[in-house]
Amino acid sequence: MALQRREFLTLMGGGVVSTVALSACGKFGGTAKVDGPTIGMLQMVDAPPPNETRKGFEAALAEAGYVSGKSVNYIQKDAAGELPNTNLVMKQFVGEKADMILAVGTPPLQAAMREVPETTPVIFCYCSNPWGAGAGTPPGGVGQHRPNVVGTIGTNPVGQELDLARQVNPQLKTVGLIFNPGEPNASYEAKILKEEAAKRNITVEEQSVANSGEVLQAAQVLAAKKVEAFVKIGDYATIQGFGSIARVGLENKIPVYSVDASDIDLPGCLATIGWSYYDDGYAAGQLAVRVLKGESPATMPFEPLTKTDLLVNLATAKAIGVTIPEAVIKDAKEVRS
Repeated sequence: MALQRREFLTLMGGGVVSTVALSACGKFGGTAKVDGPTIGMLQMVDAPPPNETRKGFEAALAEAGYVSGKSVNYIQKDAAGELPNTNLVMKQFVGEKADMILAVGTPPLQAAMREVPETTPVIFCYCSNPWGAGAGTPPGGVGQHRPNVVGTIGTNPVGQELDLARQVNPQLKTVGLIFNPGEPNASYEAKILKEEAAKRNITVEEQSVANSGEVLQAAQVLAAKKVEAFVKIGDYATIQGFGSIARVGLENKIPVYSVDASDIDLPGCLATIGWSYYDDGYAAGQLAVRVLKGESPATMPFEPLTKTDLLVNLATAKAIGVTIPEAVIKDAKEVRS
């Protein structure tokens, strides 16, 4: 459920100063504040990829002795998929004097760069475009980013996604892409995807959407254009609406590929290749621990993710009449049947 600005402001004014969780439907819950640092954690939506990333972050802190409810306070919120809400949440974190900010995703990081003073450390993860968020300049080495900011760079491996699609169909010429160009992470990755596609002589048929409710119709339009595969990038509209793409792919026997591992469980998703979101969050958590122990983010470079996981769904392959090459199956971390 998306929060409108007035509803969100009403919730934000609830005066909660202990550990708080704000779901997309606006329900609060929490525990009494303990003696330890307070970390404000913001993600764009309540969905498996950012949730798994946040769990990895919390696990890294817990292993270092920062245990939720005992030695660290978390103020965990999501923006209900609404960009304006990211600014409102960051302002509240500043007002509540959070000792550290965790930005899970590019839009939350962008809001942190606007609202959080440089005296407060900002850690980011699940982020494809920290440059577009204003955190620094590529590649994010020491001296190339804001002194209070450090994190992991998770630009999705869209070139590998195209290579995977080409392995399954060596004659592949067209792919369908649905994304919201209003999202900085999505527009950034769409540009990279098109560049990678051009290198491989693959045409990208695009359909832009403003929200997840438009994804189904966009997928149907692309299916009518006879695209030979659907590909996914880091985009919140299609994170929430990916089930519609998978369903259209299944109905039209079009292979569907994703960069989000959790999508492999959806009928119609043929394969996924991307980062381990838990590992992403864990790596960011290790950076946070170093900062909590006194190290300055200014002396730490941004850390790009490098290891990808390949998952394959043989049930979907059978349903759409596609044969998965043995080389792909051999390389897969998991093969669902």
